[in-house]
Amino acid sequence: MSFKLFRRGSARCIGLLSAFVTILLCLYYISIGQPNPAPVSETGVPTAALRGSPLNGLIGFNAGGGSSSIIHQQQLQKLHASVVSNQKRFPEQADATMESPSEEPQYTNSQWGDKCYELIESNTNITANLEHSKFDFQPEWMRSKEYWDRGFEERFDTQKKDKHRPPLKIIVVPHSHNDPGWLKTFTNYFQSDSRQILNLLVTKMQEYTDMTFIWSEISFLQLWWDQAHPTKQRALKRLIDSGRIEITTGGWVMTDEANVHVYPMLDQLIEGHQWLKNNLNVTPKVGWSIDPFGHGSTVPYLLSGANFEGAIIQRIHYAWKQWFARQQSGDFIWKPYWRSKSGKSSETGSLLTHNMPFDIYSIKGSCGPHPFICLNFDFRKIPGEYTEYSVKAQFITDDNLEAKAQLLLEQYARTASLFPHNVALIPVGDDFRYNKEREVDQQYQNYKKLIDHIMANRRLYNADIRFGTPSDYFEAIKERMKDHSFPSFKGDFFVYSDIFSEGRPAYWSGYFTTRPFYKLLSSELEHHLRSAEILFTLAYNTARQAKHENAIKIYEKNYELIINARRNLGLFQHHDAITGTSKAAVMRDYAMRLFESTQNMVKMQESCLELLLQKGQPRHHGFVLSEFERDNFNKLPRKMPIQMVNGDESTPTASAGGTGAGGAASSGSVGSFVLYNSLTQKRIEIVTLRVQHPNVKILNEKGVELSHIQINPVWNITESYEQEVGTSVAGTMGRIRTSTRQFEVMFVAELEPLSLSTYRVQVDEVNYKRNIATIYCDECTEPAAAVVAPAGSSPPEEAETSPVPVFEARAKPAGDIQLENPHMRLLFDEKSGFLKTITRKNQKKELLKPMQCNIKFAAYRSAQFHSGAYLFKTDPEQSEAEKEVLEGYTDVRIIITSGPIASDVTVIYGPFLAHTVRIFNTRTHLDAAIYVENDIDFEPPPKNRETELFMRLITNIDNIAQAPIQRDPLKESAETGPMPELSIFYSDQNGFQYHERIKVPAIGIEGNYFPITSGAFIQDSRLRLTLLTTHAQGAASYEPGQLEVMLDRRTLYDDYRGMGEGVVDSRLTRHKFWLLVEDLPGGQQPIQPPSYKVLSQQAQHLANGLRYPPNLYFLSNLEQTELAPALLPLVRLLPKGALPCDVHLTTLRTLSDPELQLFPSASALLVLHRQGFDCGVSAGKELGMQVVCPLSSKGLGNVQLGRLSLHTIEATSLTGMEKKPSKDSQRLRSLAEVSLEPMELRTYNLTFRAEV
Repeated sequence: MSFKLFRRGSARCIGLLSAFVTILLCLYYISIGQPNPAPVSETGVPTAALRGSPLNGLIGFNAGGGSSSIIHQQQLQKLHASVVSNQKRFPEQADATMESPSEEPQYTNSQWGDKCYELIESNTNITANLEHSKFDFQPEWMRSKEYWDRGFEERFDTQKKDKHRPPLKIIVVPHSHNDPGWLKTFTNYFQSDSRQILNLLVTKMQEYTDMTFIWSEISFLQLWWDQAHPTKQRALKRLIDSGRIEITTGGWVMTDEANVHVYPMLDQLIEGHQWLKNNLNVTPKVGWSIDPFGHGSTVPYLLSGANFEGAIIQRIHYAWKQWFARQQSGDFIWKPYWRSKSGKSSETGSLLTHNMPFDIYSIKGSCGPHPFICLNFDFRKIPGEYTEYSVKAQFITDDNLEAKAQLLLEQYARTASLFPHNVALIPVGDDFRYNKEREVDQQYQNYKKLIDHIMANRRLYNADIRFGTPSDYFEAIKERMKDHSFPSFKGDFFVYSDIFSEGRPAYWSGYFTTRPFYKLLSSELEHHLRSAEILFTLAYNTARQAKHENAIKIYEKNYELIINARRNLGLFQHHDAITGTSKAAVMRDYAMRLFESTQNMVKMQESCLELLLQKGQPRHHGFVLSEFERDNFNKLPRKMPIQMVNGDESTPTASAGGTGAGGAASSGSVGSFVLYNSLTQKRIEIVTLRVQHPNVKILNEKGVELSHIQINPVWNITESYEQEVGTSVAGTMGRIRTSTRQFEVMFVAELEPLSLSTYRVQVDEVNYKRNIATIYCDECTEPAAAVVAPAGSSPPEEAETSPVPVFEARAKPAGDIQLENPHMRLLFDEKSGFLKTITRKNQKKELLKPMQCNIKFAAYRSAQFHSGAYLFKTDPEQSEAEKEVLEGYTDVRIIITSGPIASDVTVIYGPFLAHTVRIFNTRTHLDAAIYVENDIDFEPPPKNRETELFMRLITNIDNIAQAPIQRDPLKESAETGPMPELSIFYSDQNGFQYHERIKVPAIGIEGNYFPITSGAFIQDSRLRLTLLTTHAQGAASYEPGQLEVMLDRRTLYDDYRGMGEGVVDSRLTRHKFWLLVEDLPGGQQPIQPPSYKVLSQQAQHLANGLRYPPNLYFLSNLEQTELAPALLPLVRLLPKGALPCDVHLTTLRTLSDPELQLFPSASALLVLHRQGFDCGVSAGKELGMQVVCPLSSKGLGNVQLGRLSLHTIEATSLTGMEKKPSKDSQRLRSLAEVSLEPMELRTYNLTFRAEV
């Protein structure tokens, strides 16, 4: 009711209401004025390790506060502008007022569940890894490439005699598979093929009134639609409305399922669905994923959340194809791997899935079990084209009609015999088919004759056949199976292996790692797009509600850049793009798009930050600048030094040293920068900043000087590694020395959830020397022109006179190298510089038993022609599968850096590898983790040819299978000896879920390599070792205690899967990892049902931080005098506190206006993911996450986004479409009502008010 009063009421009415609310509020404030102790259970008790810590501010953190409803928030906002303005002037004081936990009643969601919950494996008929381990990987039918044997034929004959079996039903589905880039670029394919295909469909299907067709790739459809004549647009719409053209999946592309992170995977699906809704008013209902190289379980989860009725998959291991056919289980319910122990078994995430029973989606590979017969029924005969089908196929005439119909029906019947319902789905098409008018006519007319003949004699054939769509198929099988249940399945279909190409297994595990440079480029755009989406939604609606007309115009004009970035990122998730399996020129075209959009999203963030940082009306522009500079996509981004004003470039002003912690920003030499935390939890991060002088200190947003700070050198190594202007001397390439022009400041930043914090750098002449790192390195110092300092002895007092000896470079001590912090001690090999052991400490800081943890770099030799962009296979002609890649680099340098907050060992093997291992001393949870960074450069070919480089961790963790794998007693002799030790590891899938991987010894390393997007771990009953990464790559645990990740690959030869090139375009790439050793709860017994393994809370927090690091932006000081007072030092975009620890904000994405699609609307999709984590696993109590993120069972609580008021909150499908009708109301009164199960992903449509 009060909504209406505010909107329509007279001025008097509003005045009365305001007065009434003011009185209520006064009473309310008086009533809560009494001191109210904070609940201990939520804030956590300060631990011994933190009491004396300089980071003591952490203790008081409380993720609380907030009002109980939206209406209340709006009244507070309208009537308490004065509180807001006070907050701007006195941030610390206002924070206390706004956030004290006793101020407002905390809303508790009773359905949220416990703080610590246990996930268990779901119950299914089929579990992928258990069945997979029992397969025969060298079947007798390998040579013939057809699994259809006498057993299948006999069953088929028996079925024909079965009176109770339903009659044969065949649905023929014409299709054309359009790759948005592969051998040609996306645009070239559109111009040469896809535009023509869509034009022909629209014209020919009006002529052929019973022809059907399906289309999947919205990227091509959008290009066509924008260029098509309105009459063609209307014709397409009529065909779709009548159900003759079905849009399947409806994603921007047919996404890869191994390398893609869940955020861009969902984002490209949202982009496609929103475009379809706005232009064609259609919502897809069936998934069509026929070309990704192996299938994961994330896509079915997303499609289920988008209310799909079923999905069709194609490329799975040849042994799975045979197994599903033998079991007649090719239609199954694909379930998530987990369920909560509370027993709430929901159908969330489950999807009916159809596995195409044969090898490939071409006509040759899909009409039935015998490809040589199927070839007769591909009727494309184009003059000048000579293919196996154009030679073999004969057009249907009255003379051959009956024989051909009989022959084809026999194949269709055999296909249907593999299913209990006797319905066959028959695709008729291939890559870029129906691109010639002649083909459309030939295919339709010949199939039409066959269909008409069979239907005219349907009683004779006992068959029903027609053109149809996948929806017709699912409708038919659900009707026939209504009294029976489909089998249920959990797991995935990696690694894919084909057999039809060469008659021997070929494992498609190479593309998990191929071209890591491009995979990194994709994750970079993903990070910047997500950051920009959230900021844009908040800034645009802030401008709307505050009536900042100029800002609104700028945002509306620039919104198109966000649309393009979504589409460019979406395009790259295509199964020939992020996989690295397109031609080199096509990969460059993708990279240009990613690079351009990344630049645009950085600019978009700058523009949104400018509005959000300013008090009141935004008057200043162009003062926010990114810290990174990047000339083109080929090069790694360069960190720029922050410009400090009011001081000479080379010698900072001495007077600046006197400015105190609270001093005005304009006096002395000062630089300011903003840290943007795009995560919805508080985080403690190690931030590095480039400066031009070593004598600096850092002040946080409260003006308090940070005590945790370290000054590191910037190294000049070789031109390709780290280029510094004016310091490279002729003839000293390969010489390593510290830069005299740039320094790196490393500090611990404590960032509020979803916030903008302004930090300052000031000159510090007094105390800076205690923060300077010590360097241990042989041959790292350079004799200066003025003062020749002996190597390793640079007295600190010379720092003022000579530019060189800022850092004390000491000779590297003899013996093994040791790094230590309060939590652990690391030991490194003296010669190689690689990690050997980790010795952790107990709560009394006493050393525990050392744990072996060797880091090793080596490479597999590629098998020529069998290892390429797609495939991975080691060279069978070499006695050793592995080769030592580092032996060729004799010039090995080891550099040790030790300082107040971080110590690291860097080892450099020429230009090929720079490997850093770093530990921290921050007295926070970061001290339990080890940071690893690798810079890898394969150099130009022919160097490092046929090389598949990996980093392997060799530990004494006993990760072997608990139960013996079952063997077939008939196939294996009794004298096989003891059971082999089978290693187990857990690999993540799409940054969304984890799968257990058990080694299958029968198939070699190539079949035991699995895709990871964000991490993997191994564990035994005591310990868990987790490795977290920034981008997609392959991982394996082939021997007990080992975990390895593939880093880069170079294969000179094509692997005969269509690309036609080797992979030789490697570039310098930077790989970043977190390594974490954690304790498991004492003596874990195998429990029934088995628990579902996920990351610990700390590992999940680190993984999110690695994927979405804080963004650093400089505040340029051109107009410092009037600019500084106009800016807020801290902007909390979640002013009522953080989201719960396990709730990740996947995106907050402004929706396009349905009428003017290049303009933003007032609505946005809020996608939340409740990331499951394991409460029992931790790195130690004193280093737990309780301080940063106290666990809560209250739900989201009173969430507020910036100072925005919401008009409506609506639960939608995952892609923002209408929800299925259900008992629960779709409208929510406030975000506090949101309920999420562990692991669940949900979408809400938020509509913002037009005024405050």
